[in-house]
Amino acid sequence: MATTDLNNTMSIKEKFERKIYSLDCIPRILDMDAPGIFINKNGPYPDEIESLEDMDWERDKLLTPKLIATSYGDWKCTIGMINIKHFENREKLDDMFIDKSERTISRNCSNFQRISIDKAMKLLKIKFSCDMNWYLNNQSAIEEDLQRQVLPLDLNNEYLMKKLEQELFYKQMCKLFGEMEDDDNKPQDDDTIYEKCFILKDFDMLHSYENYKFASAQRGNYYLLFNFVY
Repeated sequence: MATTDLNNTMSIKEKFERKIYSLDCIPRILDMDAPGIFINKNGPYPDEIESLEDMDWERDKLLTPKLIATSYGDWKCTIGMINIKHFENREKLDDMFIDKSERTISRNCSNFQRISIDKAMKLLKIKFSCDMNWYLNNQSAIEEDLQRQVLPLDLNNEYLMKKLEQELFYKQMCKLFGEMEDDDNKPQDDDTIYEKCFILKDFDMLHSYENYKFASAQRGNYYLLFNFVY
């Protein structure tokens, strides 16, 4: 059988196992650095085969003013997402992402069974939230994103403004990664005011050494891969 015909009959799982496909080319959902944040315009579930066969982030990315992230110096973070059905198990995925020989053992390499995405980003040394300055300058976008009436805003009510910020952040995350019923059940140590919390399961910091951090997590039927450098 010709190589081309063989490739056409193989599953995505088999192509990962044979290193025909690379985790470097899975659909990228977020790409952030000091100058700004880019999201995938095809979210929340971009075409996996299109990305794996012909990844073109310049084609797929869209600059968003609705989110803001800060970290140290000249930094960069990307988050990719891929369906769990393409891997035998989580261990196989993690081994493809970061070889066991490159794993680090430190207090920073912890595992969390359930964690909010903003707390996970803090472990990567990133403060991640909605850009409320932008929203307050574009208040019609608040109602558009929440799909309900909230104007006029009581800017002096710090509690309500904080809750509004957290709700907007949650809505933005769901637009990028998809909604889950599990978000209704926040971890006990979570202090968000908003009723829901964007939850990641089995967040595992695989490598944290010097300027590099790599982590993986699960959300619903998808694995998320985090790559941070500064």
